[in-house]
Amino acid sequence: MTYTELMKQLNALGLAITTMAYDANTIAPRNGAKVRNEVIAHLSGEYFKILNSEETYKTLKESENNEDEVISKSAAYMLNNLEKIKNIPHDLYVEFATLKGNAQQTWEDAKNKKDYTIFETDLKKLIELHKSVLGFRNDGLDPYESSLDDYEKGLRKKQVDTFFTAIENDLLPFIDTVIEKQESKPAFLSAFVSKEKQNKISDLIMEHLCYEKEWGYLGHAEHPFSSTFSINDSRITSHIHENDFTSNIFSIIHEIGHSMYNHQVSEKFEGHALADNMSMSMHESQSRLLENMIGRSEEFWTPLYPKLQTIIPDVLNDVSLKDFILGINYVEKGFIRIEADELTYSLHIMVRYHMENLILSDNIKTDNLNSRYAQTMKDYLGVTIENDSQGILQDVHWSDASFGYFPTYALGTAYGAQFMNQMRKEIDIDALLLKGDMKSIFNWLKENIHQYSGMYDTQEMIEKVCHEPFNPSYYTDYLIKKYSKLLGI
Repeated sequence: MTYTELMKQLNALGLAITTMAYDANTIAPRNGAKVRNEVIAHLSGEYFKILNSEETYKTLKESENNEDEVISKSAAYMLNNLEKIKNIPHDLYVEFATLKGNAQQTWEDAKNKKDYTIFETDLKKLIELHKSVLGFRNDGLDPYESSLDDYEKGLRKKQVDTFFTAIENDLLPFIDTVIEKQESKPAFLSAFVSKEKQNKISDLIMEHLCYEKEWGYLGHAEHPFSSTFSINDSRITSHIHENDFTSNIFSIIHEIGHSMYNHQVSEKFEGHALADNMSMSMHESQSRLLENMIGRSEEFWTPLYPKLQTIIPDVLNDVSLKDFILGINYVEKGFIRIEADELTYSLHIMVRYHMENLILSDNIKTDNLNSRYAQTMKDYLGVTIENDSQGILQDVHWSDASFGYFPTYALGTAYGAQFMNQMRKEIDIDALLLKGDMKSIFNWLKENIHQYSGMYDTQEMIEKVCHEPFNPSYYTDYLIKKYSKLLGI
């Protein structure tokens, strides 16, 4: 089998699985879940068989030395992933895939009913099977470090711990200072805005961010996500809360950050593993940069805000641009990660990081995880969880066993701050934003980051763009400077 033939088979199965999974989380009828999940699991099993065959291994080993760098690096990347799964029994692989499909449904039911017990059995089984799968890797890593490595190659707990120590030392005291300085939370943030009007707001945001229907699509899901089918088919989702319209706005901006990354990858990678193999921390650097460092700035909203006011005049006509900016940057120690402000966001990640460490490294008993999670939220954020949807059920990630993913949100945000600092050195971002020229900003991101996809490891990419290693002080300095200016501290 040639490399080209192998990729055609894997890409065909991969596209089918991705399409069905996207539909399952957006438009597919709930009653079809059982059959749909069985089919997805079967296709995943077929994908596993092909990827895990001796013929595939031989093809990839030969391709690793191909003179075409795209082919050689794609083959090396696939071989690295193959090493992680090659010893997993086929039946276990299919069982795990089936469970993840079903667990997404039980998680959604549990979240809607605010009842962790609905999801508890599946979560315990997910943890058990995840540990079993890790056991076949023989990579010599702590189980949680092996999980971290899936989302950023080479990432270890020591690096994450060092980063969170910087957050605790530099930001925790400042958070309390900001909260004390603020006035009461603006009423417009919880004003009623109908789904119809929010759909118009969605169109406004997507148009402003150059998100085009020719290659993009917006669906709706319980938990917002993005999904890439090909370079020119990169879809996003959002979730509309009628009493929290800004949630939809920033979900869309965040997911477009992901989607634009995939769309702006060099076309020479299409059909190869390198087309979508950037680390999740790199991905989060782009979504969080767009959502917060750009999307919550006064410069971004200056040309856009009058248009938003025309859609919901009853909510925003008496709200000045300055007050709107203060509102969308309001700081509070709240319950929900995806609704968290920039300052407290990393505290939510620290909660998940702590819990995942306990589950995978310390092997705690998984009984009453919701209570343990609630206590950890109180310890880190000082909030008292009122129901499971505010706590352990708020995020979808554990329903597909994405243990190790959460730290990339915080690290990615810090990487984004360093990229933003470098971009400011090279182009006048504020002037472009004031003109509504997002295209020039995306062009810089494409030229310096997006086009390369996963050609370089995360830390290599940071040094390539910023000409220095990762430095968390760019992140903490950015936040302290931003909020000190906003509130006159």
